[in-house]
Amino acid sequence: MVNTRRWPKPKAVAAVIFGACLIAFVIFDEPSYLDGDEAHRLRRSLSSGGEDNHHNNNSKSSMYPWARTSLRPVTTIPKPSKETFLFWHIPKSGGTFVKSIYRTLGKKTLVEPTPDSILQAEKMGLLAPGKVDIIFSSFPDVAVSHMYDSTHKGRVLALFRHPVDRLISKFYYLQKAGWEKTYRPEWKDMDILDWAKGPNKDNNHLVKKLAGKVQRHTATERDLRKAMRTIKQRFVVGLMDEMEESIHRFNAVMGIDESEEHNKMVMDLFFGNKVHKTNSNPHPKVEKGSPAWDLLAERNALDIRLYEYILGLFEEQREIIASHRTSFAMDQALKED
Repeated sequence: MVNTRRWPKPKAVAAVIFGACLIAFVIFDEPSYLDGDEAHRLRRSLSSGGEDNHHNNNSKSSMYPWARTSLRPVTTIPKPSKETFLFWHIPKSGGTFVKSIYRTLGKKTLVEPTPDSILQAEKMGLLAPGKVDIIFSSFPDVAVSHMYDSTHKGRVLALFRHPVDRLISKFYYLQKAGWEKTYRPEWKDMDILDWAKGPNKDNNHLVKKLAGKVQRHTATERDLRKAMRTIKQRFVVGLMDEMEESIHRFNAVMGIDESEEHNKMVMDLFFGNKVHKTNSNPHPKVEKGSPAWDLLAERNALDIRLYEYILGLFEEQREIIASHRTSFAMDQALKED
């Protein structure tokens, strides 16, 4: 008797095997990219030229010009075949895990963590529509300004983590990550409270990044308001604490059909048995209410307020993403007919 059972295509099997290998090494605690003066000079030109204060009575809460001009609204129905997606890679917030998933799904990815690498990719033509499916960058303003324009608008995805948890993870990761350029062996014998008081300069990271500011600069209430409006209107948000649901949402926006054989195998590989790790860099727990936790919270007050705002957006976007998923399913049904 002829065996009529359908087996996965060799390419699909190979991709899943590759993905399994990746899982063995995937970590949520990825390198922390540091800004410099050269990044600030480039980014400052992006935010200063389009201020709304002379044109909009609501300027204090308006979004950043680079986002308003070059990104599609969250509510706009995605057109995956015509869009290149940007993932804002926030250090220590699950970005490495997300990269592994989309590479295993067969998506063409490009990792451009710094402004210089973004400009180099642009010069080489790698940012042109259709060249890649998703670009990972730690500098959303620079990437958006050089990837997109008013005629070729993009869409941003981002995964967020509580700011204090992110910094705690960074402290313990970089003191032993000898393979990273930002390796800090001097932190090994340091108490985290002492680190929070002195060596740590990476405060209010989210608000500063969107404002085009570097670590030594101060984030303001106005920066926070603009960050809130920008993320609400233009960013598809995910949460590290809701990783699986976040990936399902990203897939819906990117038009990835999870019922397709290969895609289903990959999603099962990463999430089927809940094998994904919430933290692959074990470290001592820093309790909320402890001196170290409280100091980090105090110095990252704006980021915490932004994160709490994003928690609300995550719920608000549930229905929006569901409508996008329905639209995609209807389009697929029409194509099959």
